[in-house]
Amino acid sequence: MKNYFYLIFVILFACQPKSREASSLVSVSILPQKYFVEQIAGNLLQVNVLVPPGSSPHNYEILPSQMKDLAKSKAWLQIGLLTFEDAWKEKMAEINKDLLIVNCSEGISPLAGDDHHEEGHEHAGAFDPHIWLAPAEVKVLAQNTLKTLRKSFPEHAPEFEKNYSRFILKIDSLSAQIDQKLAPLKNRNILIFHPALAYYARQFSLEQIPLELDGKEPSPKHMKDIVDLAHQQNLHVIFIQKEFDPAFAQQMAREINGEVMIIDPLDFNWEKQILDITEKIAAQE
Repeated sequence: MKNYFYLIFVILFACQPKSREASSLVSVSILPQKYFVEQIAGNLLQVNVLVPPGSSPHNYEILPSQMKDLAKSKAWLQIGLLTFEDAWKEKMAEINKDLLIVNCSEGISPLAGDDHHEEGHEHAGAFDPHIWLAPAEVKVLAQNTLKTLRKSFPEHAPEFEKNYSRFILKIDSLSAQIDQKLAPLKNRNILIFHPALAYYARQFSLEQIPLELDGKEPSPKHMKDIVDLAHQQNLHVIFIQKEFDPAFAQQMAREINGEVMIIDPLDFNWEKQILDITEKIAAQE
């Protein structure tokens, strides 16, 4: 059925004239990337976001309406490690041969995704895709974004470069704030339902302990190990992403006499969300 709709879309797209609005349109995979693009481009470009608020990028299917905007875009800035990106890359290149498709993870040392599989599918290349949650990795994403925007819209290159430099300073300042807020932490372990903070943990010398294993709820043995560890190390907070059902995390929280804290890694306001995650981690002690 998906291939049928794809063929219909190809025919319809081929028959449509190029829209003038497409001249300033770029597509991104997730909402935080829109924040990155706007930090560099200001209001010079229109940004089409593929994964809408409340949806998970791990098992997302592009809608026909989104395919239309994606096909009209000058560039598709991919995280580069998400399954749906890999599945649609070649198809979109066939639809719009002028579409510049960029893997923004180029230059990042990806972490293995053995603990980051969801039931029925895997992340592209079996790597953990959550690179946008660490400022160090976002500096690379920003650099790749700048290169793409400069290539697609050379007339705006000077403004892009000025805004990019300002954004890098902001990221460096954010990293310094996080270091300062987390410095007093004696216990550097954090409990989390879905393991989304591996890159953040790598940058700031933390260790995330996921409840989820291979995209599934933990076995009774793993659950007991988590509870024992939480009691031994005095851990009372379980982090869970906004798009996940909190019921199981709440059950675990009762076992450790703790609480569940909601984080939103897909929030548009990336800087605010990273600071919120940091404040919640720092408040554990």
